[in-house]
Amino acid sequence: MTLYTCTQLAELLGISRSTVRALTRAGEFGETVNVARRHLVTEEGLAAFVAAHTGPAYNREARAPAQNRRRHVNPGPI
Repeated sequence: MTLYTCTQLAELLGISRSTVRALTRAGEFGETVNVARRHLVTEEGLAAFVAAHTGPAYNREARAPAQNRRRHVNPGPI
């Protein structure tokens, strides 16, 4: 079982250590392991966090066709 520190998670996820601490306190990584007053995140907790916060990539072609999108139409003189 791999355990991750706050600094390691910050580097892996590309976010600040304070954000990792806030997410850990909020329970976003699931149950933590306390070792010498440090809250360490398990590999399963990290995997669950990543799975919950990732989704399909943005695909411009997957948008609605142009005829279904509303466009601004000039109403003419008022």
